[in-house]
Amino acid sequence: MSKPAAMPELERAQTWLLSVTTDPAGVSAGIRHAASLGVGVLEASELERLVTPGPRLTALERVAIYHEGYFARLVECLLDDYPAVAHLLGADAFERLAREYITATPSRSPSLNAYGRAMPDFLRARSEPWSAFAAELAELEWALVESIHSEAPSPLAPAALSAVRADDWPHVRFAPSPALRLLAFRYPVNPFYQAFRSGAEPVLPPPEPSHVAVHREGMTLFRHDLTPLAARLLTTLTRGTPLGAALATLERDSSPSELALVQSHLSDWFGTWLSAGFFTALTLSP
Repeated sequence: MSKPAAMPELERAQTWLLSVTTDPAGVSAGIRHAASLGVGVLEASELERLVTPGPRLTALERVAIYHEGYFARLVECLLDDYPAVAHLLGADAFERLAREYITATPSRSPSLNAYGRAMPDFLRARSEPWSAFAAELAELEWALVESIHSEAPSPLAPAALSAVRADDWPHVRFAPSPALRLLAFRYPVNPFYQAFRSGAEPVLPPPEPSHVAVHREGMTLFRHDLTPLAARLLTTLTRGTPLGAALATLERDSSPSELALVQSHLSDWFGTWLSAGFFTALTLSP
């Protein structure tokens, strides 16, 4: 086996520290991995060649502080993003899950803002009885994270609505706020999350389809439950479909009883969406 090419000293030190402090199997395994890269000692017993021991701690114990700090900080980051998932699983089980996630998804960015974004898929791939619900709960919590970090331009001004002529309304396209997220679930995720936020002790619920809109006003986050019909229409509009075509699609795909509901609630839906700032602008399609 050929000897690894030499690295500049700073790069060697950085590579060694990264390997040793982030190895999921521990510091000793990280030391051996670093040695295989040609950037450090082979055994932990030789560590004092690279790290000075302290008056009370050995070199290995001193490095272990940084190793534990790496994982502890990322667990803390995931707990901050997914407190309701942590409540569902319990503190110990969530920490085990988080450490598995960290091992499978090492941090690749100086910023931790987006570190937890793969958690819903990570949960969805598991086979525990709670996995499917936990994945959807994580999806809701991540939507809140994304919304708080998104731009939130001024909502659509009433003057823009009053300027639209009656004949032009079928051609209106609504621009959704970058902070808006529309979610469709197989479980009643938002009631569980609300109960958690209220200090209750919610338990794993049975399946029940639900729809939620997440948005923010200033730095305050909001969650709106949506009926299936409202969710269908709102989703179509946020994809850039003109109002007339969106309503025509809803009419084509709905039963007579559903159409009656649309007609009775359409004005209330739009009143809520507009006052909540779901849209930031409108344009007229050709």
